Amino acid sequence: MSDERLVVMLTKIKDLSEMMVDLAYSSFICECEEVADHVLEMGGMMEVLHLEFELAVLGLREKRPAKGLLGMIRLSIAAENLADAATTMASIVKKGVRAHPVMRMAMEKAEETIVVTNITEDSALGDRRLGELGLEDDIGMRIIAVKRGENWTYNPSDSFVLNPGDLIIARGYAEGRQKLLTLADPTDSYR
Repeated sequence: MSDERLVVMLTKIKDLSEMMVDLAYSSFICECEEVADHVLEMGGMMEVLHLEFELAVLGLREKRPAKGLLGMIRLSIAAENLADAATTMASIVKKGVRAHPVMRMAMEKAEETIVVTNITEDSALGDRRLGELGLEDDIGMRIIAVKRGENWTYNPSDSFVLNPGDLIIARGYAEGRQKLLTLADPTDSYR
């Protein structure tokens, strides 16, 4: 097993656990069982990926110092624990438990927040590629999921084009929340 392959595997574990946590919070806040289902599905993917990674690392025990290998395994276990917590949140949503208003207020006031909104016909975001919008650089918000019709796209690429009617889930700094909401729907003066 090459170091490059281990890097790829560990990166996938890290990215998947982060996405699961973001989506689990989103599913809880917007009471969306469909997103919760995706989190649960990702949980199964995480189990397989984590097992493959651990076996690959253990396969190196004759060639590498044990401390370095142990560190990699512990890091992957930490990421898997985050994924397990996300799965627990998704399971709560699936059981019909709904977010208390205090939870919503806490998410809005947190340093990092999750935003769920629709892109309207008048939006400056419509018919534009994510890369050209530069939302992460300009307002500190990153779109992590897009629902178009019945289909979800998670972790969309810079070349992904947003359309009016898309539902977006974004994560980022609380300061960018209002800016993103205004960009998504400039006619909504009640925000």
